[in-house]
Amino acid sequence: MILFLLLGILAVSVLWEFYYKYRWSKDVSVKLWFASAAVYAGQDTKLYEVIENRKDLPVPVLEVRFYTGKELDFANTDNTNVSDYLYKRDIFAILGNQKITREIPVKCKKRGKYAINDAEITTYTLLYGRRYHKGIETSAEIYVYPRMTDVSEIVTVCERMLGTLQCAKRLYEDPFAFRTIRSYTTDDPMKTINWKASAKTGSLMVNTFDSALSRKTMIFLDVEDRGILKREELVEESIAIAATLVRKLVRQNIEVGFTYNGGGQAIMPMNSKSVLTGIERMLAEYDSKTKNKDFEQLIREFFAAAFSKKPLSRDTLLVVITKNLSKQLVECIRDCAGAYQTLVVVPVCRGENTAWRDGIHAVKSRDNVQILVKEVERV
Repeated sequence: MILFLLLGILAVSVLWEFYYKYRWSKDVSVKLWFASAAVYAGQDTKLYEVIENRKDLPVPVLEVRFYTGKELDFANTDNTNVSDYLYKRDIFAILGNQKITREIPVKCKKRGKYAINDAEITTYTLLYGRRYHKGIETSAEIYVYPRMTDVSEIVTVCERMLGTLQCAKRLYEDPFAFRTIRSYTTDDPMKTINWKASAKTGSLMVNTFDSALSRKTMIFLDVEDRGILKREELVEESIAIAATLVRKLVRQNIEVGFTYNGGGQAIMPMNSKSVLTGIERMLAEYDSKTKNKDFEQLIREFFAAAFSKKPLSRDTLLVVITKNLSKQLVECIRDCAGAYQTLVVVPVCRGENTAWRDGIHAVKSRDNVQILVKEVERV
């Protein structure tokens, strides 16, 4: 009798394991997404983890694993390991037709684009005799934009230099500031003709507009980390300065252009939210491990090629951000900038200023080129 009982238990156990093997993952879904599509470095967000079992069969032990960049800090949560990546493991007991939602706090420590493209779910049979696992596709991603830094002094200098440009430049007509209609003269372009008014009066009439002043800035960013002694903090500070400066200028209705030697397409001066988003995403995606183009070569090529096809207007302020200022680079900036008002921003570690001292002396004689040193605390 006992033998038959044991054989029955064994048969049920085998049948259960066979059934469970092929049914446990059916109608089980795992979804991951971040609360925000983009944040700034240093800010917090949340990762939502939703596990749903849409069948009657419960899953007593369900382990969810995924990994992402270690710059996303899950330090305040359990079952987290950090090596080259951050590995997260959560264990659930989920009943039939049950849905579990978990909010995981995340601190975004460093700029970058982070994604969780794949996850894995694992379960165990009774008494943990066997383990089954299955890959789950997911697409949680977040942009961590460069952190915001203090650029108040830089903005003040830019405004002063832009003010100088406004005093020197001519007025132009703002097409959105309509003033009145007058008779056509041979000096008026055809596009200003008001055809309805011309039909009513029997003679050509043109629209006239109030005058306005434009303000434009072109930013050149150097992200190359030269020398044996690497200064990643200065590269990151340069990126933070560029990104913060773009945000400030765009919000002041200043047309902003951007280029850097880390790759990507140059953006000519314009004012729109898409420009700001494009630059922030470009800098978030920049990988410091990639090979950078020579900054001096970048500047010369743009003035020789890109700007010759679509020249910068003379009322454009040039802003050069580099930690690698040298006499040679200064001469390159002077040659290419010509009569453009130019501001060179040099981030340096506090107390270390010998590397750029020669550059400052070399450029002092040029009134339209100014150097501003921004000191950074040592890391």
